[in-house]
Amino acid sequence: MYSLRLETERLILRRYELDDIDIYHEITTDPRLREFCYYPDTSKEYEEKRIKDLVERADNNKCEAWIIERKEDGEKVGKINVNVVYTRYNFCEVGYTIKYDYWGNGYAAEALSKVTEHLLNDIGYHLVECVMDETNSRSLRVVEKAGFKKDGYIENRKPNGDGTYHGVLYYSKSKE
Repeated sequence: MYSLRLETERLILRRYELDDIDIYHEITTDPRLREFCYYPDTSKEYEEKRIKDLVERADNNKCEAWIIERKEDGEKVGKINVNVVYTRYNFCEVGYTIKYDYWGNGYAAEALSKVTEHLLNDIGYHLVECVMDETNSRSLRVVEKAGFKKDGYIENRKPNGDGTYHGVLYYSKSKE
């Protein structure tokens, strides 16, 4: 079974459950987060379907996806997923989103470090990649804090909600 429960000093990373719709909806509809994360459909119906799909895919060993909770109070502070698996080349792409009110607490870097360790050492991927909006300087600090190195940049790659495009930065980490 994928999406095993992972723990850090301050966080629990657990698989999605059907009642996680509220945090998922909060993340996808927050305009402060949508600046960096493009969600084409934010209806509750779509999001419920998406969560059901994540749960089913994890049950069938086809998906790695976690909700990030604080140990101290069980507060759901974000999500972290394997977005794409490149089986032929044995690497994957990871994405994460922390609720805006919890930015600056180190939760993203802590969760990313733990998930990356799991993917490289337990699952056996050769490399883990993160792709981010060039304007998201805080996310750049997260991946660097988690030990990722910059691999490249592609201009005008990511669509924004307003019809414009931003460039994306590619970072990766491999087994040491």
